[in-house]
Amino acid sequence: MKIFTLNSWGSAGLLAVAALLLHACAPAQDAPAPSAGVDVSAYVAVGDSYTAGLSAGGLTRASQEYSYPNLLAQQLRLVAADAAFSQPLLEAGSGSGYLTLVDFLAGDLPRTRRVAGQAVRRTVVNPAACGGPDTVRLLTRSATAAALPQNLGVPGLLLSQIETANLGNESAAVPGGNFNSYFERLLPAASNRTYLQAVTDVAASATFFTYFQGLDDLMPYVRSGGECGPLPNTTLTNQLRANARKVLDRLTADGRPGIIAKLPALTSLPILRLGRGLDLQTRLQARFGDNALLYIEDPLGFRPAQPITNSDYVLATALPRVGQLTPVQVGAATLMLPYGRDARNPLRDADVLDDTQEFSRIKGVLDSYNDELERLAKDVYKLPAISTATGRSTLDLDEALFNQVAGGISVGGVVYSMEPVRGNFFSLDNYTLTPRGNGLLANAFITAINRAYRANIPAVDVNNLPTTAQ
Repeated sequence: MKIFTLNSWGSAGLLAVAALLLHACAPAQDAPAPSAGVDVSAYVAVGDSYTAGLSAGGLTRASQEYSYPNLLAQQLRLVAADAAFSQPLLEAGSGSGYLTLVDFLAGDLPRTRRVAGQAVRRTVVNPAACGGPDTVRLLTRSATAAALPQNLGVPGLLLSQIETANLGNESAAVPGGNFNSYFERLLPAASNRTYLQAVTDVAASATFFTYFQGLDDLMPYVRSGGECGPLPNTTLTNQLRANARKVLDRLTADGRPGIIAKLPALTSLPILRLGRGLDLQTRLQARFGDNALLYIEDPLGFRPAQPITNSDYVLATALPRVGQLTPVQVGAATLMLPYGRDARNPLRDADVLDDTQEFSRIKGVLDSYNDELERLAKDVYKLPAISTATGRSTLDLDEALFNQVAGGISVGGVVYSMEPVRGNFFSLDNYTLTPRGNGLLANAFITAINRAYRANIPAVDVNNLPTTAQ
């Protein structure tokens, strides 16, 4: 486990430690005053679920208030008192619903239940959705609809949809329609405005931006074990790269400064990391006191089952069912066999992101997209990036945050790990962040701003934030 001081994410943390030492040695001297180094008086945040503040599988007023852009904006006000930052806040008691903790199962796995969304205007059910019937909930319109908010995070927004007219128009809210209810509530009624137009309009009066978008394009495929979502192929790769450029062209117009964030590795998210093949197999063998192997369906369908490898990932949502006795037809008999721990009852393909056909392909799309973001930041826009490249002066979301959290870190005596909720960083959906996780993410952006623009923006005191947003 790595040990960090409370504000140890790069220069923001170093300044805090330096200030403490200075006071200890020379009490009459003052710590450096907070300073911006760049005009942050009108900050706009562009992105998808993380930017919007989605947490524990839902969006609520509390989760919006603890979104990383809002936490960042609060710190920006310490260096620019008149800095404005508006969000499309939900009314108290409304929202999309969320997961809440019931208890912990064997193996310390959390058991959750869904809290239904409240104050929904109407619902649209798509019976033919991938993975089963899907319900779209139309929420109350935001009070900012007349004037777009500065937090343009939209849960579920795909980069492939940024130029889709009527994406936020209720007329498109039909089964199988190309409609996003979160985008709809940001807009005036019956608007056909595209997301790219919304970015263009808000950016026109902005002085600073953050860009953290693209993970929602990949997560439907990941969360469904490769059954749903855009297929990870060359078409998707090219679309992500081209549309990111379109958004960033708007954000950087007239030399506007900002920070571009690359996506974290998928294996740094609990949805995959908790179920890494051989690691999971070893934990199950210790739990059951045997040497049983884990088996998965052959993704190519040539064999009934194959042993799991360490490049295969069992989805965290399937972990509570692994090893449970389930009925299986074997010849003329129905046998009760442990799920995944008998070659005659292998883990279904929908519960596994296998290496050969699924994980390696989605990873290739993510890596290519990240490479393009780094190229754009360095060679085109000349802007700082929160980067996954080694040997660069920019902050690394993987090595300095997500992967370190996955390995376990201590911040001011509080342990942060990949374990949902109890690890303080990830929420119950095994993907999005808790308020404290958002605080650490906001601090990663603050570190990048401080480095690139010679600013002294204080870090968020993450341990003073709650552990859940509900």
